[in-house]
Amino acid sequence: MEPDSSEPEERVAPGTTRPRGVGLAGLLVLFAVGAVGGLIGDMCHVRSGTTRYLQDPLPYVWESQLWFPLVVGAGTAALGWISVRLGARAAEAEQREPLRSASAMIAAVLALYALTALMRGEDASVGIVLPWAVGALIVAAFARRRSDLLCAALAMLGGVGGEIALSAAGLFEYAGDIEQIAGVAAWLPALYLAFGVVAARLGVLAARRWPSSA
Repeated sequence: MEPDSSEPEERVAPGTTRPRGVGLAGLLVLFAVGAVGGLIGDMCHVRSGTTRYLQDPLPYVWESQLWFPLVVGAGTAALGWISVRLGARAAEAEQREPLRSASAMIAAVLALYALTALMRGEDASVGIVLPWAVGALIVAAFARRRSDLLCAALAMLGGVGGEIALSAAGLFEYAGDIEQIAGVAAWLPALYLAFGVVAARLGVLAARRWPSSA
């Protein structure tokens, strides 16, 4: 894949090389962040009645079936890896304060996740416009390169498509008082777009801290 050259190259110290991938430790950290974040967000959905599990093929972790944090964690690690392989690099602010940048991005997605749990029973227009507007703000605030937007699109297509398939298979359902498209919430694509951008940027930070040797 050719690196994304839509922005100037970041400054690299003499004698060092830009990481070409995320090392195993970085991928494990990305997986853990995604899995824990998924559990927190899903807890908001389950306790608010936004979603309900209909089958229990696996044990529960907190409020979620075991497969849910595994899928979210794997998706976070995969998007982070893809972002780095596409040539994404750390922005200046991310280089200066990586922990602060990562914390802000994670908190923003969790806030949007919790916000969607409050949309149950709201007027359809409010329940769609507000999550989409906040999702757009997250994308605008944190996306730095075309690769971030590509990861956002991948997250939206894979996440929404996967949830449509799981809902159709009868594994879970959204509450009937939520505006839906094909069995999932109408605000769901906005949540996945924001998640995709943040996962991409977290991948860049993970590659700087735990670069791949190959």
